[in-house]
Amino acid sequence: MKIFVLLKRTFDTEEKIIVSGNEIDDSSAEFIMNPYDEYAVEEAIVLRDKHGGEVTVVT
Repeated sequence: MKIFVLLKRTFDTEEKIIVSGNEIDDSSAEFIMNPYDEYAVEEAIVLRDKHGGEVTVVT
């Protein structure tokens, strides 16, 4: 079984977001895995362990 998980990075919830003009300045921002996507990765690993196969994360 091949399991694909779509993942999106997001700003850390503790991060201070800087807005410069009409744009977000993310040059010094710390990014983390979207928490809901983290649940999907964990579930994919559980399914892989139960049924075999491989997990591929796409971002």
